[in-house]
Amino acid sequence: MKKSIVDEILISREMKNEKTVAIVRFVIFSIASFLDYLSYFQLINYTIVTPTFITLLLDTAILVFAGLVLLFLNNFPYKPYLKFFTITLDYLIIGLMLYFDPTVQRGNGVINFIAMISAIFVYQFNLLRHSKIGTIYGAFLSFVFLFIVSIGLGEGYPIDFIPMIIGLGMILAIGYVTTVSNIEMVKEANAKQMMERYLPSQLVGEFYKNNAQLEPGGENKEVTILFSDIRSFTKFSEQRSAEEVVLFLNEYLSRMTDVIFQFNGTIDKFIGDAIMTIFGAPFKAEDDALRAVKSAVAMNHELEKLNQKMQPQDKLYMGIGIHTGEAIVGNIGSDRRLDYTVIGDNVNLASRIEGLTKHYNCAILISETTYKQIEGKYSIDDGFEIREIDKVIVKGKSKPITVYEVVSLDI
Repeated sequence: MKKSIVDEILISREMKNEKTVAIVRFVIFSIASFLDYLSYFQLINYTIVTPTFITLLLDTAILVFAGLVLLFLNNFPYKPYLKFFTITLDYLIIGLMLYFDPTVQRGNGVINFIAMISAIFVYQFNLLRHSKIGTIYGAFLSFVFLFIVSIGLGEGYPIDFIPMIIGLGMILAIGYVTTVSNIEMVKEANAKQMMERYLPSQLVGEFYKNNAQLEPGGENKEVTILFSDIRSFTKFSEQRSAEEVVLFLNEYLSRMTDVIFQFNGTIDKFIGDAIMTIFGAPFKAEDDALRAVKSAVAMNHELEKLNQKMQPQDKLYMGIGIHTGEAIVGNIGSDRRLDYTVIGDNVNLASRIEGLTKHYNCAILISETTYKQIEGKYSIDDGFEIREIDKVIVKGKSKPITVYEVVSLDI
């Protein structure tokens, strides 16, 4: 079965996490072994009980195991089942140390608490993997480990065994919840980062607040579509190097994106220097059409600011077409790649209206349906006026439509 891109990312992340665990394991055991060796040869004294020769043998065995795991991960393809093997060995090795190391205190029920602390340590160590199934498996082995060590090495049935089990269970539950929360947080952060490329941050928050899903599918909605395009950009780009064109486009598109997001527009796509924007999706509002027009005026202002940084002969002009109507809105694509977009005849009409700005030598044209949506809802204080300009028959339509020019008052 073909893996989704999310599955591939999670597998790659799991491999990196396993390497992190292996490095941490090797470093911890290296330091512990080094200190035990120094203490055994009486070069330092850092413990109450001096390590024995058996302690050193156990240290060496554990260090070899840690080194082999690290070597394997760096030289062979990662397999997801490896984590179960290493988790099991971690508990087994710690258990062998408690059983064979004569320096481990066992009297007066001390071994019971050592067993619990050891179980928690190995479990917390396992949390570095950020794996839900690995965390569950580690929790199971923690209970088994505590039970076997406490009963097998303790002095009969420990009096505080039940409270210890309850306490361990609470710690394991917190660890599992933390792991799940971290995984979900990473997924949500990645999804939000992706969505913020075409949605303003306030709409991203609203998207999650309403538990909307990024799944294939669509619905008919009334939206306002805005198309913008730079006039004679082909000629402009032919006179410059590729690096200069890319730098200009990046600045231009960044500025326009900021303006569009300021008015809660959703960027559908960039097509070279052209921008397709939706107002009214994913969330509809009463002033979608008005915000689209205000956005167009602000975009024109922003281009004028950008022109001030250029030579007079290089001054650029923009054409913007806006139309309101029903379209299919949603996530369209495959299970590996989705685009949040709109499709339909009204999308094509918005594009045709943008093309008419060249013929009428104006910056912004809107359709009659858009005009009716904003009629009586704007004033001179908004920085623009609207006048009827013509009735035209656009390509693909048999009946004429009325188009209006949006005139900026302070450019």
